[in-house]
Amino acid sequence: MSSLPAQADDWGLSLALSSDYVVRGITRSMGQGSQSLDYGWRHNSGWAVDLGLVALHQDAEGRLLQASARVAQGWQWDQDWSGDLSYTHAAYPGSTQRRNFNYDEVSGRMVWQGRWFISGSWFPKMSRRTAQNSLLNAPAFSASLGLHQNLPLSLALDAGLGVYSHRSDPARSYAFGSVDLSWTRGPWQCHLSHIASNAESQGFSQAGRAGQRWLATLQLGF
Repeated sequence: MSSLPAQADDWGLSLALSSDYVVRGITRSMGQGSQSLDYGWRHNSGWAVDLGLVALHQDAEGRLLQASARVAQGWQWDQDWSGDLSYTHAAYPGSTQRRNFNYDEVSGRMVWQGRWFISGSWFPKMSRRTAQNSLLNAPAFSASLGLHQNLPLSLALDAGLGVYSHRSDPARSYAFGSVDLSWTRGPWQCHLSHIASNAESQGFSQAGRAGQRWLATLQLGF
């Protein structure tokens, strides 16, 4: 969790270019490049609001844009422990099947010494396209464990492992993981990530949308 701002209000804007857009080990931009914009507000009480927009490569459902709104409350319990709870609504404006793919997410996270992260999310209704191209709607949840380590020369290493379960009939689950090396200089950040998932082998996703892949991102913050 980011440290609380020193001032009562803290506004921020970030722009990012990425070679892909991957969420929990599955690409949402069909393996193509994406562009994103995030606008956020933080208050020293721990409240935060984020608005996001991601330009995607058009997929079978006609999704070109993903818009999201997130509200969160964070806490710092002592020198070592912090955490947050958040609610997110994501939508796909312009998609012919947006009502099927729009979703809500309730998530929580605990952080120890700013290095170890454990998090979980619940989705009241989540859609997925099976390997046989069928569309299923059901509740879902995910859980993950992550590590952040600062390195010399303005570098940082992030690694994580997680599991995602879609409670359709029959229920399907898969595992995902990532390793990310980042470099920060002033408002600029560069990321090189390796992402892996067994979603395809578990019959969870269509061919080519999961598996192992490299991802590069350039981000500018204001």
